[in-house]
Amino acid sequence: MKNNIKILDTTLRDGGYINNWHFNKNVGNSIYTALIDSNANFVECGYLSDKSNNGETTIFKSISSINSYFNSYSNNMVAMVNHGDFDIKNLDYHKNTKLYGIRLAFHKKNIFDVKEEATQIKKKGYKLFFQPMVTKSYSEIEFIELMHIANEIKPYAFYIVDSFGSIDKKDFIRYLSLADHILDDSISIGFHGHNNMQFVFSNAINMIENITSRNIIIDSSISGMGRGAGNLNTEIIMDYLNKYYSSTYTIEPLLEIMDGYLETLYKQTPWGFTPAQYLSAKHNCHPNYASFLTNKKRLAISSIDSILSQISEKKKVDYDIQYIDTLYLNYNKKKFTSSVKLSENYFDGREILVLGSGPSIKEEKEKILEIINKKNLVIVSLNNIAKDFNPNIQFFSNQKRYNEYKEDIDLSKLVVTSNITTGTNHKKCQTINFEETIKKSTNSYDNVLSIFLSFISNTNVNKILLAGIDGYHINQNNYTNEELFINDNNFIENENKELYKSISEFSKKFNIEFITQSLFKSAVSLKILGVIPARYKSSRFEGKPLCLIKNIPMIKRTYEQAKKSKHLTDLLVATDNEKIKSYCESENIPVIMTSENCLTGTDRIAEVSQTLNYDLYINIQGDEPVIDPVSIDEVIFEYKKYGDEYIAYNLYKVIDEKDEIESSTIIKTIVNEKDELMYMSRLGIPFNKSNKNIKYKKQVCVYGFTKQALNIFSTRKKTNNEQFEDIEILRFVDMGYKVKMKETFVDSIAVDIPEDVKKVERFLEQKGFKGD
Repeated sequence: MKNNIKILDTTLRDGGYINNWHFNKNVGNSIYTALIDSNANFVECGYLSDKSNNGETTIFKSISSINSYFNSYSNNMVAMVNHGDFDIKNLDYHKNTKLYGIRLAFHKKNIFDVKEEATQIKKKGYKLFFQPMVTKSYSEIEFIELMHIANEIKPYAFYIVDSFGSIDKKDFIRYLSLADHILDDSISIGFHGHNNMQFVFSNAINMIENITSRNIIIDSSISGMGRGAGNLNTEIIMDYLNKYYSSTYTIEPLLEIMDGYLETLYKQTPWGFTPAQYLSAKHNCHPNYASFLTNKKRLAISSIDSILSQISEKKKVDYDIQYIDTLYLNYNKKKFTSSVKLSENYFDGREILVLGSGPSIKEEKEKILEIINKKNLVIVSLNNIAKDFNPNIQFFSNQKRYNEYKEDIDLSKLVVTSNITTGTNHKKCQTINFEETIKKSTNSYDNVLSIFLSFISNTNVNKILLAGIDGYHINQNNYTNEELFINDNNFIENENKELYKSISEFSKKFNIEFITQSLFKSAVSLKILGVIPARYKSSRFEGKPLCLIKNIPMIKRTYEQAKKSKHLTDLLVATDNEKIKSYCESENIPVIMTSENCLTGTDRIAEVSQTLNYDLYINIQGDEPVIDPVSIDEVIFEYKKYGDEYIAYNLYKVIDEKDEIESSTIIKTIVNEKDELMYMSRLGIPFNKSNKNIKYKKQVCVYGFTKQALNIFSTRKKTNNEQFEDIEILRFVDMGYKVKMKETFVDSIAVDIPEDVKKVERFLEQKGFKGD
């Protein structure tokens, strides 16, 4: 048995890069207990950092927070400190904790700064694990000098660290030999490696076989859990030592952890070998550089390889996102020699349907085809061929996607940006200047949608319909024709933020409308249509919309009041009567004709929604000539707040007059604690059996309907409660849909019968309005 070999497990620290160190206490303690039961020699509990929030995480603010996290201790727990992240002066003395040692990690540039920190750690009674990151960044002379510094400090252990997983057998044995000859005999040699090129297990064996008398420490993690390519598997190295060196590790507790927790986590956020990990190791650079380029899903592997080869030696160790982004953009700025046959003027006055690659173009295929059949559109597919929709233009700015589709692309339709290397059969395709085009965008963002909108930015496009621009989601398929999963949450957040910003900017110039689901709908200014339904025939008051109130027809008074709303995109009258239509036209009031089949005002608006596309339709009662525009805005504000969470929006007001409670023309409203509609009635509800004063609420008849609401309303006959009460909005409640109510403090006066005209005129006189 070889007693000089020790295993240090890093699952709770290095594995934390997978789940952002969010190990809840039960899971963290289960992992720790399993490692103790396995006889692991050391267990790393996590980071010590001043930046911690002290939640259920393995990034700890103090020794006391470590003490409170773990239910029990063995004498083998260690914690890591990254230089600059934790003030060693705040480190408790070892006698106040069961923590065995501190692992001090640092980069080459900080070597002289950490000498004082290392000394303080030892003075406070901890075993010092001296961990210089990226061993390969040191020249042989620098590595020798580093070990002389270590001999001065005399840590418990000195580490060889393969941060990029690129140290091969020859170099590793050279580092081992130097360390074994130069380091003081009392210092253990540790090895921490990543698995980018699958060297970590073989190098661990090389260490075991080549260091015979000195103590050695091998880092590992359960299931190899760790950033990128991951680490050496604890269960595998333990099993190897059991078989060949008579060690007494117990593997089963670790397998339980793998089966009970890590398997689920791996499915959500996998780790292990990828082309990006290979390339970062090949070029001996920070793995985030390769991840940045591969996550974009826009480059062929050969292009990524070429960009990584341009990283300077000074930039390889510390990740710089601006630096790699500049290299990426510069790589795409290839010499532009082609001329564009497709004139920007081609799009003038046209309506464009832009098809992205999001899953929604498959999920909502029938809806898209229906729109195509109804409209004369220019159809542009972005980084896909969209054969189901027969596009006029196949626009590519992504080399990876071009390579995927190039055998099926129609040369007569192909337009590429100049960063694309085309096949021999596409050399005569139409090409636009990549560099000049992205400069037109305010954030120079290279998403294909942003590039296309930049290209047509000087045209007078009538309207742009967007489909398949879904946005990126973590751990969900993001692509229509294959499983495209992205596991980097920071990357996804940045991509979504940049695309949102780009769409928002272009929406100021173009009339943009999303016709499929998207994260970016709110980036486009909401289009809200106010509709005043006006029916001439009425059993109680025929010709009501044209009745004079202080010498002005009621429909005009209603229109002028509603027009005062600051948040309506457009406002019009919807009628089935030629007299009303003629009057509106004579007064320059926008008007649209609807059929005589509309039974209600909502049916009339639903008919309008079939030809006019808006995000929200506001039903403004035509018989409320003194409507307060504030009530319209209140409905709009609620929609902006909750969006499609609710199918319809409405207002209520506390009843002040007792006679209104018993009036069957006043609609009483019941809402829950979330101000969601439960019921409406012409009765004085709720019935009050208690001795408490009750506040009755009445409906204020300003409605906000989504397009979905109007589609549902128009395709369903009246429901029972709707028929009994003669209240339209109950149709949604009866069908199980949620309606959002909002309390308002403004009121109005409805004109139901001729006698109500006098009420309105008295109101106008009180307010100082004069007739014409």
